[in-house]
Amino acid sequence: MTAEQYSKPYRERMFSLVADPELKAMEIRYEPYLDIHAIEDVLEGCDIIQASPEDVPTGKLIWKEGYDLPLELKRDIINLYTKHFIDQ
Repeated sequence: MTAEQYSKPYRERMFSLVADPELKAMEIRYEPYLDIHAIEDVLEGCDIIQASPEDVPTGKLIWKEGYDLPLELKRDIINLYTKHFIDQ
């Protein structure tokens, strides 16, 4: 992908990720797991931090220590991250 395809700033990408209906669907799908492990939301086990201004893509997905998330949940988070930070 070229630099033009990454023209959206980090803040705009994060807003679109948080407002994505897929995130709400993930919350519902994984609600039993989240409740059992006292996790408030599906993104609690990771951070999406802003990359350096010259970096492409504009955000980096970082997994937090101490969370043993199911592989399916990790896959869904990666797909959502990719949708908003890589594919746009």
